[in-house]
Amino acid sequence: MELFELQKKVFTPIYEKYEDHKTSPVLQTFERFKDRLETGDFYKIHMDDLLVGSVHVYKKSPQVMRLHMINILEDCQGKGIAQQVMDRLETMYPEADSWELDTILEEERNCYLYEKMGYDQTEDRWKVNDKMTLVHYVKTSNIKRMKAL
Repeated sequence: MELFELQKKVFTPIYEKYEDHKTSPVLQTFERFKDRLETGDFYKIHMDDLLVGSVHVYKKSPQVMRLHMINILEDCQGKGIAQQVMDRLETMYPEADSWELDTILEEERNCYLYEKMGYDQTEDRWKVNDKMTLVHYVKTSNIKRMKAL
């Protein structure tokens, strides 16, 4: 229940900003949240012994990992936590040749973070409403990039 409430708290400002009544985690039922816990891996993010966020990843295929959701409390954003989490996830899943995720195109800080972490924006986009568009990102693993050199 703690992670469910954390998710709602993190995503409420985004829900209010974009009025996303279709895809927002704020509207997710507890039953759906519990189902998601059974698919892939769900990790708590701690800073100074406090729960500050969570991340959910799953295998889309044997070599493709999907970063489904990363959420960090607003007061803890901008401190490099997401970067550390993403780096650590990549070391935890060395079998992954690539990673993918979707984010809100209008959230420039998110797009900047993912691009800084080596993700490339694709042409795949989904207009949720007049205020919000989702965009797809892909990252080829560092090991695969080194082999290509």
